[in-house]
Amino acid sequence: FVSFEQYKEALAMYTPLGKSTTATFTAGLASGLTEAILVVTPAEVCKIRMQSQYHSMMDPSQMQHRKYKNVFQTAYTIAKEEGFGALYKGVVPTMLRQGCNQAVNFTAYNLIKKEVMRRQDTTELASWQSLAIGGFSGGMGPLVNNPLDVVKTRLQKQVVHDGKKPK
Repeated sequence: FVSFEQYKEALAMYTPLGKSTTATFTAGLASGLTEAILVVTPAEVCKIRMQSQYHSMMDPSQMQHRKYKNVFQTAYTIAKEEGFGALYKGVVPTMLRQGCNQAVNFTAYNLIKKEVMRRQDTTELASWQSLAIGGFSGGMGPLVNNPLDVVKTRLQKQVVHDGKKPK
């Protein structure tokens, strides 16, 4: 939300977009790209590696010998064995996914909020209305970005071996 508000404010001040729906969409897109690069991609690589190292039919005793134990240890192991860049595997699909997700989420939220306030002839929503609109708009992003999420997950699950190029 912080980067969204910063981008939205900058677009309003320095571009002809002002406070338009296009500015909201663009600010959402930019905030999604920012979070994908700074946080989401490395976290998702670690999460996917941790999840994919065992399956539900595995002997519980094998859990004692798992390679990845927590997010920090996983990030360290990946960087040590495959290089720091491996934490950014799938960064482009992640950026596309997060950018689309946040652009749709913030745009839908603001459009619905404006319409509800117009119909109620008010300038502020009740807390429950903000919560409901946020839940609804938050679900719209994944509807748009699901195919990108599948590609991203498959790229991030790969382990890079010496002498071999990733797919």
